[in-house]
Amino acid sequence: MHISSSSPSSSPGVSPSDDLILEWRATPDLPDEGRLYGDGSRFRLWAPQLGWFLIDTQTKRIVVPDDANTVRREERLWGMPALLCFLARGDLELHAAAVQVGGEAIILAAPRTFGKTTLAAAFLSLGYRLLSEDVTCVRSGSAPSIIPGPAVLRLRPDVADRLEIRNATPVGEPDDRIHFAVDITARGDCQPVPLRAILLLRESPNGFQLETVRPMDAVRDLWPLSFNLPTEQDRARCFAAVVDLAQSVPVRNLRRPFRFEDLPATVEFIVGSL
Repeated sequence: MHISSSSPSSSPGVSPSDDLILEWRATPDLPDEGRLYGDGSRFRLWAPQLGWFLIDTQTKRIVVPDDANTVRREERLWGMPALLCFLARGDLELHAAAVQVGGEAIILAAPRTFGKTTLAAAFLSLGYRLLSEDVTCVRSGSAPSIIPGPAVLRLRPDVADRLEIRNATPVGEPDDRIHFAVDITARGDCQPVPLRAILLLRESPNGFQLETVRPMDAVRDLWPLSFNLPTEQDRARCFAAVVDLAQSVPVRNLRRPFRFEDLPATVEFIVGSL
């Protein structure tokens, strides 16, 4: 994949043939907003305060805006632009974190506010490799694997204050999140990592439990966490990939307390149970 930058004067903008595919507005929980245009293989993403991203999945080229806020630009690059590239090569994207334990990947899957990034940070601080913290790329097949990236960790200030973050360095200007660049020895290197299991994060005040999830029930939980374009063809592709994943990889409900002091014990429980 070739990545280059463009000045505001040479911004790709929107061509008359482009269709508006997606539009999302900022909310208190999701401050980012944007608009995605495209014709099926060439896409233009408008990100306020940054500018235009041009994503050409046929030529494998991304043009990013020339912006001084390189941390924010890098994070947006690993959002929608990267998702479109993963989608074009047939991968499945999940709103989930992933860590590496004993040479294999474990996916921590949950909607927002269920603590997946905080739990991933706990794994990182205890010496495990962080493969992704928000969007996980799954390479489908008879033996599914995780494609690591990016090497970034974003935490709310109150969470960062409570955790002792090791193996990462604060970068950029903080906003609603503190941004950490993960040390090279503690992150993935883009090489596929075999997928051992998927954990669906649940809350429990009564200690730790792992429950086997039937494939049909796993599909119900994983489908809302998957990314697809709003077309019948792409939704069918994505749904088939979710079904294949649920049938080929163990899926478990992880019930654990939502307390900072229990994070080390949560990591120990997961490592010892899988």
